Amino acid sequence: MRRTRVASADTVAISRIRLQATDALKQRLAQGPVIVQRQGKAVAVLLDPARWQELVDRLEPDAAPRMNSRSRKR
Repeated sequence: MRRTRVASADTVAISRIRLQATDALKQRLAQGPVIVQRQGKAVAVLLDPARWQELVDRLEPDAAPRMNSRSRKR
């Protein structure tokens, strides 16, 4: 399995997210992407929805799915 490196991203254990999900996510997402780890290995990257949409638009401007206003407010 190939390892992926992400520059300037914070990491957080999945156990911490389970215990303090709301506060941990708000604080960490305000600082940028968060790499979620399970047993010391990256299993997911959490990203603010607006930032995700910017990346999708940049990568595929014509094919990018648009999030509706309802999903952005969640």
